[in-house]
Amino acid sequence: MPAARQKLQPADYLTRLIALERQARRAESIQDLKFIMVNETHRLLPCYQAVLCEFRRSGKPVVTAVSGVVSVDANTPFALWISSFCRSILKKDPAHKTSLLNRADADAATAAGWQKWLPDYLLFCPLPDRSGQPAALLVLSREEPFSPQEKGLAELIAETYAHAWNALGGAYRRGLLPGKKARRRLVFAALALLLAGGIIRVPETVLAPAEIVPAAPMMITSPVRGQIKDILVKPYQMVKKGEVLFTLDDTEIVNQFALTEKNLEVLKADYLRAEQKAFHDPQSKGELEVYRLRVQEKKLELAYYRGELTRQQITAPQDGMTIFQDRNDWLGRPVGIGEKVMVLADPGLAEIEIHLPVDDAIALEPGARVRLFLRTDPLNPVSARIRRTSYQAEHSGPGGMFFTLKAAFSQQKKSCPRIGLQGTAKLYGESVPLFYYLFRKPLAAVRRNLGI
Repeated sequence: MPAARQKLQPADYLTRLIALERQARRAESIQDLKFIMVNETHRLLPCYQAVLCEFRRSGKPVVTAVSGVVSVDANTPFALWISSFCRSILKKDPAHKTSLLNRADADAATAAGWQKWLPDYLLFCPLPDRSGQPAALLVLSREEPFSPQEKGLAELIAETYAHAWNALGGAYRRGLLPGKKARRRLVFAALALLLAGGIIRVPETVLAPAEIVPAAPMMITSPVRGQIKDILVKPYQMVKKGEVLFTLDDTEIVNQFALTEKNLEVLKADYLRAEQKAFHDPQSKGELEVYRLRVQEKKLELAYYRGELTRQQITAPQDGMTIFQDRNDWLGRPVGIGEKVMVLADPGLAEIEIHLPVDDAIALEPGARVRLFLRTDPLNPVSARIRRTSYQAEHSGPGGMFFTLKAAFSQQKKSCPRIGLQGTAKLYGESVPLFYYLFRKPLAAVRRNLGI
């Protein structure tokens, strides 16, 4: 934020210092304290920008908070330069004290980056841990020089920040490191765990979303091109064979049928006149055959439209349950020949459809064991066996790529789970070492990212 230079009385500085110290000591977490340091310090020490670097165990400073920024990426060019710059400054000042820096006093290489990323004047405020080593570093920058009085205020508020930082556990406490004997025990324990992980074998398992689907569904499609006029059944309704499921708009077919019927009557009358005329005029016998063929053509056309009228009503080819979404989604919707409108299924013949993400895929063969935990009854899993696996992954939009697996229930019961229920399936693969079972995903991530 821009530096706001105001002429304050000593009492004003003291009031702001006390308020900032109280705010820092009342911070409930490290994140709250970081926010206060980079966004509230300007009330006491006006500055253009505040940057907080936190020291890792390796001793490398990493930018973790910047004034006016919600989330900081430590790999941006600005953050990387700040980290390198702070490390070089601390090497030149072994005492790690609050100091004032000027770009004019920096070397050419440092001044080039300084001019690109920061104003000319900086105020360095190291925050030491209990051992005296820097745990964090607060850097204030602005276009005008900091006064010696502001440096003294910075030393006071830095002590408060360091105390709050250590109290909240932000410092790296070297005293908590285990001793030699403890480290030796940890090494032996780790070796024992590795040995056990290589000997003990457990079945490889994976979790995937699943749904109860019909085992032998019958697709109900539109036999002709048209427009849905009405859906006469409800979703998941039981229907009998021959019951009308839905109808298509037959207005055009009815008009064509009526027009063809009228034309047929006219042709029949013309044929009758030509037949009577043929008794007196031999030349009219040739026209009689033409009229007869035209009458026959219209009869065929009329039979075609009569058949089309019957095809406007789609009936159930067998008993079963209708499966489709909302009825209102189909009303007035145009459909093409062979377009699926709904599914007719036997509720007693169901199976499990499993969508296994590509990242979680394991070796699964037909017959592998499956346990389905339904959302409606998670305490009573349903047993099943893999019936079919897909060898090509499919795309599921935001969910990424997945393999589709079908599993049949171990025992087909009369009251199998209702079609449409969803849950989580646990799939059991071959037995693998415990170490591989525990670290399969980390190992896969390492191979995917590093290529080893």
